[in-house]
Amino acid sequence: MAELPGTPDSGGHSSTLYVASVEKGFRVLQAVRQAQRELGRNDVSLTEITRLSGLDKSAAQRFTNTLVHLGYLEKDAQTRRYRPGVELLELGYSYLVGSRLSEIATSRMIAAGNVYGTAVNLCVQHGPHAVYIVRIPHVNTPFRATLIGRRVPMFSAAAGIAMLARRSDAHVEETLAQSDFKPITEWTITDPKIVRARIAAARGDGYAVSDQQSLPHEISTAAPVLDSEGKAIAAVQIAVYRPNWTLDDVNAKIVPLITELARTVSGTYFPER
Repeated sequence: MAELPGTPDSGGHSSTLYVASVEKGFRVLQAVRQAQRELGRNDVSLTEITRLSGLDKSAAQRFTNTLVHLGYLEKDAQTRRYRPGVELLELGYSYLVGSRLSEIATSRMIAAGNVYGTAVNLCVQHGPHAVYIVRIPHVNTPFRATLIGRRVPMFSAAAGIAMLARRSDAHVEETLAQSDFKPITEWTITDPKIVRARIAAARGDGYAVSDQQSLPHEISTAAPVLDSEGKAIAAVQIAVYRPNWTLDDVNAKIVPLITELARTVSGTYFPER
């Protein structure tokens, strides 16, 4: 079975090309990220980095200080706590500036957002998550929903459901097997059987709608960006918010808009379609 995007090579640890010290450095960065997601903290102590990374304190201190020196972490001189450094943005910029899909989609997303004054996003799959790589926000968009790099579970995001609907059954099952099915909001659907039914429905409809699955009040509608073989490589998504929008409004206005946007981006990126 093919590896999921963003899934580490299971045989990597035994490979002679695998450098364990590099992995340890990234475990420190991942510990800072984990503290943000799970603990709701913007900074983290060395003790917390040690615990979350699984490294001993001496190793955690060496890797942390190295990352501070390189600019990938910043250290508060007073609190002695760490947070992500600006240098990390340069890595993100390198990814985005080299993404032809992002370049093609952005102007079309801006135009789509102007139709009804909505936020428009572009997502790709990374392991069991949908990751936002282009975001065109609206004045009413919540702050966290404006940030590039935010990830949400494939099983809850409209973009995730839309992408899985145009992938093989084996790929769907591998993605769901990696999912934790933890609720994000009180409305999040966590029953794998219902999630599979949503994927099947999206396969027939050509789009997916998530009502408050990832954010309270948000109705998210997504359609897949397809390659020349009809396989999803990404998804475009439009987010609107209750009570200004209802599901009936979404079906009447947003569904035609998002499916046309996906068709246009797919056709431009893969003109042979």
